[in-house]
Amino acid sequence: MKIAFTLLLVTLAVLACGCMATAPAVPATPATTGTTTVTVIPDLTGNWTGPMKGYDEGTGFTDYSNMTINLTVTEQRDRIFSGNLVFTYTSGEEGSVDIAGVIGRDGRTLTMVERGAGYCFGTILSNDEIELTYVHDATPFSIAVDSFKRVQEPGR
Repeated sequence: MKIAFTLLLVTLAVLACGCMATAPAVPATPATTGTTTVTVIPDLTGNWTGPMKGYDEGTGFTDYSNMTINLTVTEQRDRIFSGNLVFTYTSGEEGSVDIAGVIGRDGRTLTMVERGAGYCFGTILSNDEIELTYVHDATPFSIAVDSFKRVQEPGR
């Protein structure tokens, strides 16, 4: 009787361990489709400009008509890029913030951080158009949609 009870406990313990094991997060062998997908990495270097609309805590909705915004991507290595944003107010005053970002594996999505000022995520709409959503989650909070178009430079 003791042997049967012990075997029953061991069997239940083995079953319980098997039921509680977690499935691996990544399959052990990758699936092959017989085709190769190559993502073209867009070149974002250059100057971009465009309007911005948003919401600022304490102020409300705004189209930021008192400023222009310029994005300059100065360096890009594969999917990683860096540069700066320059905000020019109608008064002539300027503000600048360094940025760094990454192009998603799909070659269309963007994620970008601004030094001490928040972060952006967005989409490359075409070779000459980007849309970014800016998020500043500190006090006061702020969110904006930036629609950038590439500034066509001679010889580009």
